[in-house]
Amino acid sequence: MNTAVFLSAADLDERWTRPAREFAELLGKGGHTLVWGGSDTGLMKVVADAVRASGGRLVGISVGLLRQWVRKDAGDMVIATDLAERKALLLARSDAVVVLPGGPGTLDEVTEVLELRKHGLHGKPVVLLNTGGFYDGLTLQLRRMEEEGFLPMPLADLVLLADDAAGALAHLEGPGAAPRAR
Repeated sequence: MNTAVFLSAADLDERWTRPAREFAELLGKGGHTLVWGGSDTGLMKVVADAVRASGGRLVGISVGLLRQWVRKDAGDMVIATDLAERKALLLARSDAVVVLPGGPGTLDEVTEVLELRKHGLHGKPVVLLNTGGFYDGLTLQLRRMEEEGFLPMPLADLVLLADDAAGALAHLEGPGAAPRAR
């Protein structure tokens, strides 16, 4: 399965890198492919290193303005012309999406993917991995949107809210899951 992972390229402390590494190791051990922003810095590097070390494949989708930070040993590296094309390519090259802690770029990516899913423009599973309660505020807002009628579908049909890596991957590998990429 090709799994897009949206996350930060910032250098972060162990409370964020440990759970990200744990998810990435499970992804790699499962024989899955990481489709990510292509950066060889920060949390993106931690995840790519762990996927590679545990047997997974790397597909990077970067953008020209970040070219100096791309990972040189990715199995495949695509350089998009702009951030909008990058988001489209990340989604197009993946069978599922997992969102780890990140900044405004990550928030932009996840909201676009949820909007596209809401309108039926893709049916790929989306998992919000709420490491250390990072997405508690977003989860609260999404639940309010559901309760107040702003979502045309149940929140559970839009996104899985997962507290741990094992639960996130189990959802992706569950019945009807996409085939494993080798």
